[in-house]
Amino acid sequence: MMRNVGSSSSSGKGIAAVVGVGPQLGRSVARKFAHEGYTVAILARDLGRLSRVAEEIAREEKAQVFAIRIDCADPRSVREAFEGVLSLGFVEVLVYNAYHSSSSYPSHHPTSFTHIPFQSFQTSISVSVFAAFLCAQQVIPGMMDKGKGTILFSGCSASLNGVAGFSELCCGKFALRALSQCLAREYQAFGIHVAHVIIDGVVGPPRERNIAPRGTVAEQSFNTGGQDGEGEGESSGVMGMDPDVLAQIYWSLHVQDQRAWTQELDIRPSNTRF
Repeated sequence: MMRNVGSSSSSGKGIAAVVGVGPQLGRSVARKFAHEGYTVAILARDLGRLSRVAEEIAREEKAQVFAIRIDCADPRSVREAFEGVLSLGFVEVLVYNAYHSSSSYPSHHPTSFTHIPFQSFQTSISVSVFAAFLCAQQVIPGMMDKGKGTILFSGCSASLNGVAGFSELCCGKFALRALSQCLAREYQAFGIHVAHVIIDGVVGPPRERNIAPRGTVAEQSFNTGGQDGEGEGESSGVMGMDPDVLAQIYWSLHVQDQRAWTQELDIRPSNTRF
């Protein structure tokens, strides 16, 4: 299901599709691309909340924003959602920013490997990488035809290191990183920039004020090393990352000179210990 908000755009730019739009990073990335003149498609599971975000961005940026429901755990839903995205025109930018918040235990809290239900593990892998695979497959042919495009995958510290109690998240994020590297090497010659952004820190407001509902497809906005949750972490002395600043980094990757493309970068607050 798709809802259109805002006036039509005549910028001549393509579509920027952001998958996994919550109140923090996803919204900031969508707003940044809208600010730069792109028509934006934002995708998440909760269409009601998503429509409110679309209305906010459209109003603030005088842009056209489409809210499209997607369930990244369901391949059929992913394909149907991208039929809607592709109907808008050439998808020049894809930002994949979704992860799965398990229903078997509180979001971002560790759980014993032996207590993870297979279905929960399977869903986490589906959201972390299977859906990313499907989204990329939908937009790459158009990018090849145009000889340009950007695909940005959001990772976290779990993309690099296995963390006790986070088998579901780590396995999916490891696979997403591998997908990013494979696509970058296969399609850079076609003018498609694929990059993996490792967010090694907490993003946005304190998690007490904003916890992703259990069992939902949420936006990527946390790390699993040191601070195991979503939010600024003020009470523990961890400097929170401003999602608008992160969005600027995503934008800089999109407009980066192709003679010196970044394939992977990691971002952390200055007071984070390695």
